[in-house]
Amino acid sequence: MITQEDFGEINDKKIKKYVLENKLKTRVGILTLGGIIQEFSILKDGKRQNLVVNFDNPQAYVDNPFQVCKQIGRVAGRIKDASFKIGDNTYQVEANEGKNAIHGGTHGLSTQVLTGKVYDSNSVTLSTVLRHAVDGYPGNLNITIKYSLDDENNLDVTYDVRAIGDTVFDPTIHIYWKLPEDLSNTEFQISNSQHVVVDGNKLPTVQMEDNPVYDFNQAKKLNEAVLNLRKNSDVLGYDDIYKVKPDINEPIAELKNLENDTKISIFSDRNGLVIFTADPKDVSKHDQGSYNAIATEVQTLPDSLHHPEFGDIRLTNGQEKKYQIRYKVN
Repeated sequence: MITQEDFGEINDKKIKKYVLENKLKTRVGILTLGGIIQEFSILKDGKRQNLVVNFDNPQAYVDNPFQVCKQIGRVAGRIKDASFKIGDNTYQVEANEGKNAIHGGTHGLSTQVLTGKVYDSNSVTLSTVLRHAVDGYPGNLNITIKYSLDDENNLDVTYDVRAIGDTVFDPTIHIYWKLPEDLSNTEFQISNSQHVVVDGNKLPTVQMEDNPVYDFNQAKKLNEAVLNLRKNSDVLGYDDIYKVKPDINEPIAELKNLENDTKISIFSDRNGLVIFTADPKDVSKHDQGSYNAIATEVQTLPDSLHHPEFGDIRLTNGQEKKYQIRYKVN
């Protein structure tokens, strides 16, 4: 079942919320603003529990610096020096983090108001054209994002794109899972993973490491992992890249909230996962290292435009491509 409701306005543009609900009474709310997953809730003991960090008005999403549950594009993660080559041509894009680009810039997919359409009884599509004149990236890109919720609590997010001119594309959902304060009663695992060493600007190197501080190949209590990280490094929390084995049928990561007895499994057809511990609704608490959420950003390994061994996210004129992310709640 799918319903629609109004979700306010941004710059005189009306924002819609599409609500998908399955036979288990699980609900997923999708906003036309930035493709945001505003709700991913389950009915437990007669009470509705939202599993994602959310806001109840569009301006709060625009004002918040954490990209809460937004679609990110054209390129997830950082691009060194905000420049890259396609063939013999070099392109310069907006540097919105020092001299580097991150998350598609300040006019990327996360800021767009997309066109929504009910696809079938359990699916909604959002579509737009990402234009060079708006985001500064080369070429234009036709994009359709399909959100489907089945009766086994699988949320599939499928991207279908077509390049109009040569361009680049590597999307993610900057989804934040709501967790207990200080990440207590939480276990996390990243299967078949390698931690990617980064430089001082959080840009990946080609080096992988087996430092136990970053190892989530076996499930760990997340609060204990953060404390151990602080003891052995100069950072308060995780903002880290993992190389994973792409698999849309086997989870690349699993997150268990023991407080409400839920497990979230994350699937991806690409080889990267970035995790980020945060308090997205309270910047002061976040800056002090008091966290109550984790972002799981599936993508091609970041800065692949400068590391061809990570994968190729370039698209040539007329090329079509599909990407898929899946979340399953138990």
